[in-house]
Amino acid sequence: MAAGAGFWSGAGGPIASAAIGLAGLPFQIAGQRRQQDIMRSGLEAQLRAQNSALETNAMLSREGMYGQLGESLGARVFGQTAEDLAFGRQKQAREEELGGRLADLAFGYGSEASRRERSAAISPEAQQAKRFENLLAMKRAQTQIEGPFAAMFGRKAPTNVSSMVV
Repeated sequence: MAAGAGFWSGAGGPIASAAIGLAGLPFQIAGQRRQQDIMRSGLEAQLRAQNSALETNAMLSREGMYGQLGESLGARVFGQTAEDLAFGRQKQAREEELGGRLADLAFGYGSEASRRERSAAISPEAQQAKRFENLLAMKRAQTQIEGPFAAMFGRKAPTNVSSMVV
């Protein structure tokens, strides 16, 4: 035992322990690399999760904007259409409620005032007033056409527009 204790207590002990330490060095390095790989893969997984969350949030906000746009367009289009449909339904219900001839009277189609308006529109006085307005319009048009020529070349003989078809 003294010989063995002398070896470890002398120069051989530190050399042997250094040799054992050097022999375990590759295992230590491999362990450290394995720990670094595990940490790196964990960090990469966290980054991937964050990127995925950002992409998902961006996609959801885009989809939300598209949804709001579609909702506002739908409200404009179908809101107006619904009002038109409601008016048509109300009118039809009113006509059905009154029934045939009474509906015409209720809406003023057969009333005395509307008959007077229609007969006034086809009366001889109204037709004469319409002819007079047409004659004035023809005189104005002729004057606008002949005006520049009269300014350049002088007046010409007057034209009787009353003989023209009115």
